[in-house]
This record gives sequence, C-alpha cells and structure tokens, in this order.
Amino acid sequence: MKTVDEIGFDCEVAGNFFGLGLIRASDGKQLWFERSPRADFDPEVVRRIFKRRRMIGFNSINYDLPIIYYALSGASNRDIQRLSDRIIEGGAKPWEVTNEFDFRIPDIDHIDLFEPNPSVKDGLKMLAGRLHVKRMQDLPFEPGADLTFEEMDAAKDYCLNGDIVATLALRARISEALDLRVAMGKQYGGADFRSKSDAQMGEAIIKSEVEKVLGRRVKKANVRAGTSFYFEPPEWMEFETEQLRDVFNTVCNTKLTIDKTGKVVPPKQFEEMNTSFGSSTYSIGIGGIHSTEANRSVKSDDEYVLIDADVASQYPSIIMSRGLYPEALGKDFLPVYKKILDKRLAAKKSGDKVTDKGLKISINGAYGKLGSVYSVLYAPHLLTTVTITGQLSILMLIEKAELAGIPVVSGNTDGVVFKCPRSMFNGFVMKDGKPTDQLAPSKLREITDWWQELTSFKLEFAEYDAIYNQSVNTYIAIKPGGKPKRKGAIANHWNPESPDYDPIRDALRKNPQMTVCADAALAKILHGTPVAHTIMNCCDIREFLTVVKATGGATWREEYLGKVVRYYWSTDGDAIYKVKANASGTNPKVPKTDGCVPMMTLPDDYAVPYDLDYARYIAEAEQILTDIGFYGDKREPIKFPRVVKANAPDILQAYLVAA
Repeated sequence: MKTVDEIGFDCEVAGNFFGLGLIRASDGKQLWFERSPRADFDPEVVRRIFKRRRMIGFNSINYDLPIIYYALSGASNRDIQRLSDRIIEGGAKPWEVTNEFDFRIPDIDHIDLFEPNPSVKDGLKMLAGRLHVKRMQDLPFEPGADLTFEEMDAAKDYCLNGDIVATLALRARISEALDLRVAMGKQYGGADFRSKSDAQMGEAIIKSEVEKVLGRRVKKANVRAGTSFYFEPPEWMEFETEQLRDVFNTVCNTKLTIDKTGKVVPPKQFEEMNTSFGSSTYSIGIGGIHSTEANRSVKSDDEYVLIDADVASQYPSIIMSRGLYPEALGKDFLPVYKKILDKRLAAKKSGDKVTDKGLKISINGAYGKLGSVYSVLYAPHLLTTVTITGQLSILMLIEKAELAGIPVVSGNTDGVVFKCPRSMFNGFVMKDGKPTDQLAPSKLREITDWWQELTSFKLEFAEYDAIYNQSVNTYIAIKPGGKPKRKGAIANHWNPESPDYDPIRDALRKNPQMTVCADAALAKILHGTPVAHTIMNCCDIREFLTVVKATGGATWREEYLGKVVRYYWSTDGDAIYKVKANASGTNPKVPKTDGCVPMMTLPDDYAVPYDLDYARYIAEAEQILTDIGFYGDKREPIKFPRVVKANAPDILQAYLVAA
C-alpha cells in the first residue's frame, strides 16, 4: 500500500450538536469540526480533507459517512439526529438513507475497519480492550439529548482521545491484513477488498470468477424456512462396530430442518448423542464432534507416545471430494473453487506468501458464507453436510485406531491425539536432519495412510511429551524439548514473550483474562517455578487485567463504567454490577469481579498498583494447574491466608509457608 496521509475519523451526534474529529496517523495531529449553538465549520474544508486523504473509520460505511455527508449538505443538527436514529434504531442502510434524506456520498479513498479485523461484529470498545488501548470510555451523554457546553467539551474529548485513538490502533495492528487485501485486489481486476472481511473477500473472488464463466450475474438462493433434508454420506463411509454403526444410522436417518433465521435446527437426537468408544466419550452435533475430557493430564512414557494428528484444509477438501456446490452458483462453482485451491497450493510451493495467505483466508472465509442468508454462497444443507462428513470421518479414524490397540485421548472435528504404543510408532520422516510433520513407516502410519487414501484428506502430525486438559479446547501441550502450545482461555496472545503470541488474530478475537496466571501455570509445568515467583515478578499491569462485556452497561460503587469493562483484583475493591436488573429486580454481579477495581485508563508506565491482590492471582494460577490435571486426582491447590494490604515480600512469605 503506497504511503499517503491516513486520517482516523469519528463523529458524535446529539440533539443540538454535531462533532467531527480527525487525527493524522503519522504524527497524531488533531482537528475538530463542530456544528452547535456555539460554533460552526466550513463544509468545503472537510470535503477537501476527505477527498485528498485516505480516511480510516470503524463502521463508517454504515454510520459515519452518511452522517458526515448529510451534515456537509447543510442539514441541521435536528435533522442529523433524525438520520442517526434512522440508522441506529431503524437499521437503515446507506443506499436507503441517501435516497430518503436526499444527499450523496462521493467515492473517496476510505477504509472501514469494521469487517477486515479478525473479530468481525465486535464493537470498537471491545477491540480497544483487546488492544490494550490506554483509555476505554462509553459515550459521555445520553443519545439524542441536548448538550450543555460542558457536555460538548466532554463529547469532543471522548471522540478525539477515545474512539479515534482506538481506530488508529486497530488500523496499525491489522496493517498486514490490509496490505494483503490490496495485493489480492490487484490480482482480481483491481477490486477494493480493504473494507471486506475474510469471508466477504472469499465470496467476492468466487462470485466474480463464476460470473466470468457463466457470462451473467448470480443472485443468492432463496431457501424457504421449513425446508428439510437428510445427511447423505459418501460411498466410502462405513463403520466396523455395531455401536458406531448405530451412531451413523441415527445421523443419516435424522431429518434436518432450516428455521426462519436460515439456520439448521440442531435436532434433539444430536443433542442426546454422546457415545463412549475406547478410552474417550464423544459429543456429536451440527457444528462438530469433540471428546469430553476435562481436568486431566496425559504424558508420554517408555510405553506410550502422544501423537497429534490434524486434518489440513479439511472443509475445502470435503467440498471438492464430495462435489458440493451452492445452488446459486451451480456446478460451475467447483472448477472455479478448484482453480483457487490449486493457485493457492502453487503459491505456497513457490514461496509466494502474499498469494498463499490471501487465498487461504479467502478459501476458509468463503466456507463461513455457506451459512449466511445474505450471501450468494448461502447453502445451509451444504454447510451441514460438510461438518457432518468431517466429524464422522474423524470417528472412522478413531474407531480404526482403537480397534488396532491405539487409544485416542482427545478428538475434535479436525484432529485427534493418539496415545500410541511405542511399538506402533517409528518416529517421523526426516528432511535435512530435522523431523517433518509426516510419520515414518509404522503401524500408526498404516492406519492413517488408509484413512487419508479413503477420505482424500491430509494429516499433519506432531509429538507431545504431555497434554494438560481443562477441556478439549482448553489445554496446554508440551512438545519434545519443552516447546509449549496453549489453547483456549489459558493462552496468552498479548505478550510478545508468550509461546502463543498472536497479536493480529487471536489477540483481537479473545478477551485478555489475567494472563499472568496462565503464564505462571506454564512456568510451573515447564520449569517447576513456584507460581508466586512468576506473579510477584510481573511488573506490567496489562498482564493482570481482565476485559469483559457487560450487556446493558455496568457500574462500580455507583459509578457508570460502560458496556465493556477492564479491571484488576484489588485488596480494596468491590464487585461490578450490571445496570439492567434481572427478573427478581436485583442487579446481577458481573462474574469474577468480587473485590475488583476498574482500570478504564491505563497508567503511562503500565505500573502495577499498590493495592493489587497478589494472593488472589496466585490462588487463580494454582486453580488453573488443578483444573488441567497437573496435580492429579488427589492434589488440591495450595491454600494460604489472604494477606490484605501487605507488601510483596509478606505475600510471598505467606505463600511459601503454606506451600
């Protein structure tokens, strides 16, 4: 993306007030434009800025641009407020309001970050918390109210030092994704993908390519509510045991129905279909299969070795191998889809990382559009067929392994973990003196080769020394040499020193939850480090913070905080309560906020406050170790007296005495 001036922008609307804030990304220079009883601005100045610069907004296609260009047309504040209500409360789209309110939005160099960020549909406040933006604040006035001059100053401060700062922080974080969209746009006729999600980009590419083949435009399919169908298995799918044949027959003979929202209703038969096979119990449903292990640790030893097997590109493989296609695109979808898959594989082989990554997210993103009623790819029966094919295929692999004497200790839709007897494992294929992700000839390889040939899927393998499960999707796995892998709420995607550091994707999709505790648990597993040492030596308050969504807003000591809250545990704190009362008339407590202090503004140096409740964080880390089975069935987490308003050495001493 060529270097141009980028301007973050946001606007605020009230009954007697319109404000527009701009911040230049390169140097932080701020500009403010206001229409109110105390001020007005020259619309032509704003028009020139928007025409000559690259404008960066959040949800700006649907809201800010219509509001701003209506204001530039000379609309009064009352009329601007009416337009705002029409968008927010009425759900009106840009093309509807421009006709209804008689104004136009010109083509400008503009990026809306609402869709291209990996946490599509989450609000800017939530993303600000995940980005560790310094200041988090809700709107400082009631929507639609007339503002005093003091409230107008607060609105200006909120706009310039809150939402626009968060918008530019998000833009900087996803710069690689935006550059990728520019590169992909050049490959596909100069399309502008910068304001599109992964799924939207994939849909646009596939739709464009199919339309070229057909020589006409395509429209989304109309699938009526109440439409029903049955899962049709591939010819090669069969089971050896009566138990799993019963499961298979139940799945195939269960009617699946599409509801009024366009989704497939999970049938009661699926909800009740938990099956124990071998050493694990599996839950099967519309979305996928997963084993139900919890609070358990499993380790490799002299007799057994843990081998993880993941299916590569499972959903695209199922679509192609089964010849599945969305109704709206017809069979011409398949050669187009294959062409994109082949192009991606060729790019990967040649080292073209831009095309490889761009097409990978497009392919995977397009799969999600199969369930969107607004997409030309909409095909709920296809979506369900893909997921059920995937989970039953995995169940076939599990059955074959268990019958051969290879226990499966964990499984989900796209992979399993074998506890393989060492007599049935012979290491990995070597390349340049290093192990690859493929098995050397062995009994385990015979089984997995049989399955891969039958299904046309490809497996990638890895060895674990140990795996500690809180649940199937929340665990710590340790690879040979001590390299860890964490997943779920006990991962830390925010700290560059963390093994799971993922600032571009997972750090924007998940909320930080006192990550110092998970790090302390990992240090205990890897090095035997007492959790107290890790926690007491952490000097960055961001590692102690939790970010939560409080639907309807929340208060602390009667102070309104907002709908997204950031807090730490304190020796002098109180609980956070939701504003909206429940059926009994009481205000529900936000979970795990007892004894907390909100931190809606971060300190400049990220210093840990004096009242931090170290003892509680230590106890939480110990609880994580218990929950993942580190201490086994008999060991309880260490308990020790709560030390209130004490310094760090006192707390550490109390912990060591109790231990």
